[in-house]
Amino acid sequence: MSEQVPEQAQGNGEAQAPETPDVGDVVARGAAYYRNARFILAAALMLYGIWSIHDGFYSWPAMNAKEVARDKILGLDPKPPHSDMDVLFNKVLGCALPPLAGLLIFWTMYNSRGEVRLEGQTLSVPGHPPIPLPSVESIDKQRWERKGIALVSYRLDTGKVGNFKLDDFVYEREGISRIFKRIEKALLEPHAPKIAPIAAAPRVATPPRPVRMPPRPRPGG
Repeated sequence: MSEQVPEQAQGNGEAQAPETPDVGDVVARGAAYYRNARFILAAALMLYGIWSIHDGFYSWPAMNAKEVARDKILGLDPKPPHSDMDVLFNKVLGCALPPLAGLLIFWTMYNSRGEVRLEGQTLSVPGHPPIPLPSVESIDKQRWERKGIALVSYRLDTGKVGNFKLDDFVYEREGISRIFKRIEKALLEPHAPKIAPIAAAPRVATPPRPVRMPPRPRPGG
């Protein structure tokens, strides 16, 4: 007679270990790949801009002048190797690309500034006040599976409302993923309703009781 395999051991032949709850503080700093890719792009823009400055303002005008002078000496129709439009285009690129590279570096550092930190039940996000997890009202997960982006809305006890973005491409993926799961779990947990403290009823002063004097003794009584 064949033995029955327990349901827990079926499938892969191993018992599924219970999932370990994620506890402790979580920190997600600016992602290295996000920053490095944009730094490389900014460096390429800067180098191409410097090259365009060299060609547009110095190299190509000098080359055109030299070729035109030689054609005049030889009695040929002057024909510069680079058109005025090409020279102007390089001048425009030379003036535009270096500042654009600087703006790209600035935006990269600003967009990935600081860190996203979860300490206990308090979430810290650059540009926002400390956010207790019970203050989170909703999380938009439409782009989470495809792009790793989630939009979180919150309302603090002070009445301030706001929203922020969790992006596992801008900040470290592992940390953002753990923070996302903790926020999602907090939304599913029931929270006790916030009850305003009952004001104590004002005390009303009680008028003093009249003092009753003992009766006077009657003479001969």
